[in-house]
Amino acid sequence: MNPFIQQLVDDLKNFSAELLAPGLHNPQQVPAGLVTVSNTAALLKSIEFLTALLPKLVDELQTTEASRTVMLHYTSVPKRASLSRRPSDYQEDAHKNLLPARWLTTLPVAEIDIRPLRWLLYLLELQQSALSNLRTRTTKYIDNSLLTQQGSSSYAQSDRATLLDMRTRLEEAQTRLEHARLALMRDVHVRFSASQTIPHPYPRSPAWSHLRLYAQQLINPTEYLPSFLHNLLYRTLEIADTPYLYQRWCGVKLLNALETLGWICYDDPVGALFLGGEVRLNKQEVQISLWVEPRFSKRKAHPSGFICKEVAETHPDYFIVTPGPHGVDDAFILDPTTSAASGVREGKGKYLDTIESLEMLTVAGVPVVRNPIRAWSAAPLHTPHCELGDIEGRTGTIPMHPLDWSPHPLLAWLRDVEAYALAWGKLRV
Repeated sequence: MNPFIQQLVDDLKNFSAELLAPGLHNPQQVPAGLVTVSNTAALLKSIEFLTALLPKLVDELQTTEASRTVMLHYTSVPKRASLSRRPSDYQEDAHKNLLPARWLTTLPVAEIDIRPLRWLLYLLELQQSALSNLRTRTTKYIDNSLLTQQGSSSYAQSDRATLLDMRTRLEEAQTRLEHARLALMRDVHVRFSASQTIPHPYPRSPAWSHLRLYAQQLINPTEYLPSFLHNLLYRTLEIADTPYLYQRWCGVKLLNALETLGWICYDDPVGALFLGGEVRLNKQEVQISLWVEPRFSKRKAHPSGFICKEVAETHPDYFIVTPGPHGVDDAFILDPTTSAASGVREGKGKYLDTIESLEMLTVAGVPVVRNPIRAWSAAPLHTPHCELGDIEGRTGTIPMHPLDWSPHPLLAWLRDVEAYALAWGKLRV
């Protein structure tokens, strides 16, 4: 794998493997053995694996692993039978003689060893518990993203459809587990409870041997499920395309730098970095908001307090909202690009003209529009300092190269944002 991509993958994986998934963006195919995958993808795959295997497990237990017992059976046919000891099974003939009306025989019965099934139910319940936690977390991610990604464009509708499809996949996994549990109880006709004890002796049939290979991954899903998915996929898996991996990597570094400066994040930032949304940060009773991939549409207010003008829609990657003068919020934009071309980096200045605050300031009694303070790019450059795009510093580039990483340029840029936010924020307290 390209060292640039591998460094992005390694850093994102250390923060959260969820950030490797395509999410709303285009995927790329990579060899399965070179990267890990998100716990979401791995858990859904494990549920599919276990529920698909369950009918074979029950069938093999009934046909090859069942122990044989006999049951008493009363029959009106004397063949291979003995006399019954029940008085009711005899009747008198015309001469008052007692004659047998029913005979007693034995029939073989296959009795299932319930211990493997109790352990199988335990595995199903583990997946159910993991899925419940995942659904709670991911549903919150999706709801926040739907709020951020509102719009009427084809891109907005496509993103909405992708988010709703993600929710549907979680619901389908829930349904699959419920049906598997009901089928297990229905097919066996015996009531039993789950047990985490591995059955001994362990069934030796093919399906049960196959399950045993992945037992540890299913018992400890958080630790083992990503590698478990590799074993199931064998060849390739999908991760986000390189520009989006770089964008998320820049977001992780941005949050790390803000935490270094003493800003405290009480939210879970993974969902916002993965699907878009808001991350609130606090310091000295002042709050700023980091909006990830907000979609600004013309004539439609965004929850950040800003709106798009002149164009139908605009979509910066990172939009930092800070306190501003006279109670009006201001914004700083950082829009990463994998291109080192100056024209591409300078193009990020477009946000200064296409985004404005919903609130206005008054200058000499005249309302004036508030545009973002800065609109900068981040690019994989090897320079040791930021580059200005204009003499006022409203545009420019922060060097952020995964293979030549230094936090100092980013920290220098964020110290300006921090000084601005704290100066105006403290006046509001």
